[in-house]
Amino acid sequence: MPQSQPSAARHRTLVLSGSLRAGAVTTQVAHAAVAQDHPGHEVVLATSLDQLPLFNEDLDTEPAPPGVAALRAQVSSAGSLLVLSPVNNASISAALKNALDWLSRPRDDSPLAGKPATGLVIGYHSHGAEAHLETILRATGARTTPAPTPVLSPRTLNGNQAAHDPKVTTAVTQALAALSPPRTRH
Repeated sequence: MPQSQPSAARHRTLVLSGSLRAGAVTTQVAHAAVAQDHPGHEVVLATSLDQLPLFNEDLDTEPAPPGVAALRAQVSSAGSLLVLSPVNNASISAALKNALDWLSRPRDDSPLAGKPATGLVIGYHSHGAEAHLETILRATGARTTPAPTPVLSPRTLNGNQAAHDPKVTTAVTQALAALSPPRTRH
């Protein structure tokens, strides 16, 4: 009886969206990343960022708070991260910063340590938020790869249908390609 060939391993990228608002352009971009077809690449959206308590080392115990433990498990199981943030007051969102603070612990065994990551910011003016995101990701121990298009401006996107906007599709495709592991030849 012939043996079936094993299915090709799929690289898993977890999308962290720093916007908690369901209709936000950042959320639409996150859903666009998940909805696109990426051969050999599974893209999933992180859940429960809205369930995280504000970072407080007194709460960073074993077991971790449930939302924190769930997010850490999601990041640990991913091969890479696509991190999206709206621009809030010339930086990344507080929700995303809080999530990254939780994910940077425990210091000696952080789920972000060495994890390939790239970021996109979405805002009318970035004011350097993409540089803030890069700095924060590096400080957490993630291995950053700059996105070819690090900033998306809602001014130039179809805000009602951002998920289908060619600029979003291109930016997400390029960011995911930068995160894909190199292909090996057989």
